[in-house]
Amino acid sequence: MLTLSVLLALWPNASYAATAVPVPVPKLFLDGKSLVSDVNPLLRNNYTLVPISTIAKGLGHQAQWFPQTRTVNVHNGTTTVVLKINDNKALINDAEVEMDAPAIIVSGRTMVPLRFVGEQMGLDLFWDNPSKSVHMYQKAPPKVEDDVSVDSGSGSSPGEGGDAGTVIPGDVPTVVDPILNVAARPVPTDAAGIVKDIVYDGTSKVTINYEGTITPKNAFTLKNTDRIVLDLPYSAFAPEFVKGFELDNNGVRKTEGRMLAANHPSLYNVRYSYFSDKPTTVRVVLDLSTASTFTVTQSEGQIQIDVAKPDPANIPLTDKNGNKIYKIVIDAGHGAKDPGAISVSKKTEKEFNLSIALKMKALLDKEPRIKPYLTRSDDTFLELKDRAKYANDLKADLFMSIHANSFTPQTTGTETYYSRSDSKAFADVIHKHLVKATGLPDRKVKQANFLVIRQTTMPAVLIEAGFLSNTRDEQVLFSEAAQNRIAAELVAGIKAYLKL
Repeated sequence: MLTLSVLLALWPNASYAATAVPVPVPKLFLDGKSLVSDVNPLLRNNYTLVPISTIAKGLGHQAQWFPQTRTVNVHNGTTTVVLKINDNKALINDAEVEMDAPAIIVSGRTMVPLRFVGEQMGLDLFWDNPSKSVHMYQKAPPKVEDDVSVDSGSGSSPGEGGDAGTVIPGDVPTVVDPILNVAARPVPTDAAGIVKDIVYDGTSKVTINYEGTITPKNAFTLKNTDRIVLDLPYSAFAPEFVKGFELDNNGVRKTEGRMLAANHPSLYNVRYSYFSDKPTTVRVVLDLSTASTFTVTQSEGQIQIDVAKPDPANIPLTDKNGNKIYKIVIDAGHGAKDPGAISVSKKTEKEFNLSIALKMKALLDKEPRIKPYLTRSDDTFLELKDRAKYANDLKADLFMSIHANSFTPQTTGTETYYSRSDSKAFADVIHKHLVKATGLPDRKVKQANFLVIRQTTMPAVLIEAGFLSNTRDEQVLFSEAAQNRIAAELVAGIKAYLKL
């Protein structure tokens, strides 16, 4: 079960008296971007409360206010959170969880404890004392828009400098090449570490020599391209190092440096530049010809990136005629301890999901240019991040997560979700075939921030075949004939997208 699209504006209009005092933390940031709300964070009984609607909207989650029960439902990838006003207990997929303080209404907005938001929505929380701001970061790789851009969103990075454990937000400067960016500058005042030089040892290691304090962010790889990216928040280049950067055609010193990396089967180029000025951040990019594993180690005054030789498992599959064989990952949502949605007649969503996945695999096994993989083939449980990691490690070509929805008894229909723009075309094709198979109302293709389709690096979709809370939808989805149609049409959609 995942989501029902609702207008986030449908929140309670009436407020009631609550003992709440404004705190000197008027600003909220999500992944470095300011969240604008007409209600500021509040302090109540020493707990910070934040407007849940603003954060849910920023995350791409859906929410709805039910005035009869005075409850708010928030939906994300696989979780439904139910909050009742003046109750410090919340329901997480029907499991009761206690909050630090009860949800309250202030100026028509539902306010909940900040720590609860972080825990239940998968966020890392940081306090920036100088700007008196709360910064929330999704536990996920940075969003990448295409194979050139490194990060079209915020350039904010956690690290050392200032108060320990704090984060200062920043925006990516406007640049010609989004990998390498800002204009030449003196050593910034917020730099806690100075990069003295960057060298390649001629075999596999790139070494960053520095003085001061540098705490690198976790390195990540770009989607749709083979690049390793390492950000160094609160760091700057030594002026002597910058003097070695090339001059452009006008005799002006470039704002980036680069070196060729010879004698490696995958690594061929190393580039480095300032990436952000809030905080000052140096970005190092390693260009690869083939996907390779790597390790990042740090010792006093030195950070080392060791790039391994390409994994033979990443070599594309081909048939005897040299035609590519496509790797397709089918993800049956939920499983084992996580039943997913419960139908009107008490059937479980996990049963439906697995049945469709197994039927699809049987059909895909007959396709000479498709090799199917299942995240689960029986009643087992996998974490969402492990499902995405499985597909990424496999270097799959497509990813499809199978689900059924639940909401009110009257709600009916079929939905298909995508997260990244490169998945939209795949979602459009699959949805057309899925609606044909179910015969249920068309609830359209929608964009959402679900983890399994956000963290996968190939075109990825998540289908909601129907609503198990609706009697007619349930009858359709648990019909053997309908399940066979759904599996067949989803396979047909995959083949159509791949032009097979």
